[in-house]
Amino acid sequence: MLETEPKFYNLKYDKIFKSVVANPKDTRFLDKMLSDILDEEVKVVEFIPTGLGVRTKSERVKVTDLIVKTNDDKKIIIELNSNYDSAVKIRNLSYFASYYSQYIETGEEYNEEEMEIIQINLNYGKNKKDLFKKTYHFICDETNEILTESFKMININVASCKEKWYSECIKGDIKHIYLVMLDADEKEIEELSKRDKVVKEYGEKMYIINKDGSVTRTISEEEDREKIFRTRLHMAENKGIAKGERKTALKMLQDGLSLELIQKYTSLNEEEIKKLQKKIK
Repeated sequence: MLETEPKFYNLKYDKIFKSVVANPKDTRFLDKMLSDILDEEVKVVEFIPTGLGVRTKSERVKVTDLIVKTNDDKKIIIELNSNYDSAVKIRNLSYFASYYSQYIETGEEYNEEEMEIIQINLNYGKNKKDLFKKTYHFICDETNEILTESFKMININVASCKEKWYSECIKGDIKHIYLVMLDADEKEIEELSKRDKVVKEYGEKMYIINKDGSVTRTISEEEDREKIFRTRLHMAENKGIAKGERKTALKMLQDGLSLELIQKYTSLNEEEIKKLQKKIK
């Protein structure tokens, strides 16, 4: 059997991105990449590790990532998705809208002037001919009037960026070198490293991680996808079983059967059954 070359995991892989780029102790790469995307010089001043407050039982927690500061001391809250899938764009937008609403409701007045809130999605695998950057606002169809400048989403087509600027980076134009590096392979990173010392340092970190395997995958992408599919099926099946057992237990409670008997014939524990009792009462 022919031996295949070990896969090189670059920055588009979430684990690599988080371990190499999303480092609170060294934000140089993030500073330069975000400055490129936002078309102004910014500096990461804070990583936000806490999630949003949950306002209803059905609302999920969503973590917002960064606070950056501009040269004129304006702050921008940024949620950065390092491997954005178009299939989850509605979910991501709902999380981001929830954050915006909670931020805007704090304080004595509805104030959106002090801080911008931006969601940045780095898209991989899209058509190379698509626009490199798309910025979304709430906008009027008839007049093109923007409702608010403080809430927007920016999609970056990494494939388009790499296609358009890789050759220019090699020639010496390094304006977009940090975005180009996101999906660069091992040989491309080696070439780009000759143009910028920060790229070189981060490239060396990626080589080390790939070599020692500390955060890279131990299974193939195909196996990973299959495991995810099976996990989803298993979760759906378990959810269906649990729902059926709760329905059965509820009926047994309504018929006056004891807690011990219900525990015997279902997998529900005492606490779960008592919660169902409260519903009846």
